[in-house]
Amino acid sequence: MAGKETARNGPALGLIEAECTGPPAYALGVLRVVLEGLFLRRQAYLRMVLAREGVADAAMVVGVTYLLLAVPGILGSAGLLAAARFVIAGVFGWVVLAGLTYLVGRHLLHGDGTMPSVMAAAGLAFPPLLAALALRPFLPPFAAIVVPSVWLVACLWQAARVSLGLPPARAAAAAAGGYGGWLILSAVSVI
Repeated sequence: MAGKETARNGPALGLIEAECTGPPAYALGVLRVVLEGLFLRRQAYLRMVLAREGVADAAMVVGVTYLLLAVPGILGSAGLLAAARFVIAGVFGWVVLAGLTYLVGRHLLHGDGTMPSVMAAAGLAFPPLLAALALRPFLPPFAAIVVPSVWLVACLWQAARVSLGLPPARAAAAAAGGYGGWLILSAVSVI
C-alpha cells in the first residue's frame, strides 16, 4: 500500500490522531491506548470499540501480554513449545472471556453492543496480568495473582460499560459474570 496510513478514530474522540508512517508508529499508538486502558480511561476503550482494527489490536495486545508472561518459562526449563501453547491458550481465553461477558451483558442484562466490540474492549483487560510478574517476588503466589485479577475485572467492567452501553452496576454484573464463567471454564479445562 503506497502512501501514508492514518489511524483515525473520529475527530470528536480526540484519540490517536497522529499519522502512522509504519508499524513502529502504529505500535506506539496502540501502546498509548493500552496505558490509558490500564488507568480505566473511557476513551481508550472507545478507541478499541470504534477502531476498524480494534479486534485485531486486542488480539495483538493479548498475545503480547501472554508472550511476556511466558518469558520466565522460556528462560527456565519450559521451552518454546510450552510458551507457544501458553500464548495460544491465552488468546483463546480472551475470546471465551469476551464471549461470556457479551452473553451476560447483552442477553441477561439487556445491553446494546456486539461480540466484536466486546472482544476489542476486553483486550485491554489483559495487560494488568503483567503485574503478577512484578508482584511475585514480594507477595505470596496467591496474592500476586489476586491483585492483577481484580485489576483485570475492573478493566473488564469499563469494557462492558463502553462496548455494551451498560450503566455501572449492570456493567459490574456483566464483568463479574464473564470473569466467573471464565474462571470455572479455566478450572474445568485443567482437570
